[in-house]
Amino acid sequence: MAKKKRSRTSDFSLGKQLPKGSLPSKEEIDATVSKVSHVDTPKTVKRIPFTTALTPANRAALETASYDGRGSVADVLNKALAHYFSTVAPVHNKEMEAVFLKIYRSKQK
Repeated sequence: MAKKKRSRTSDFSLGKQLPKGSLPSKEEIDATVSKVSHVDTPKTVKRIPFTTALTPANRAALETASYDGRGSVADVLNKALAHYFSTVAPVHNKEMEAVFLKIYRSKQK
């Protein structure tokens, strides 16, 4: 009489919480993996680029200035904002500006 081969998965179990032979659910696998590995799964963030919030004419001007060798789009935009807040519409609430600067600098570390 031929010997019957036993399946390798017939003895599979996840600890003593499941009877032998039954596969664990996805939630049980995820829970076990999260206990073993302490790596945070990255959260997907649906962010749109800031330049999409600009009017097409302003965006075209930014990209043209960048193409002309004045730096990247971010550099040109940063220079334009610095000029605007220094000459056109200066910020008068220096205390609030200091608070925001402290917050942003703490996030950079």
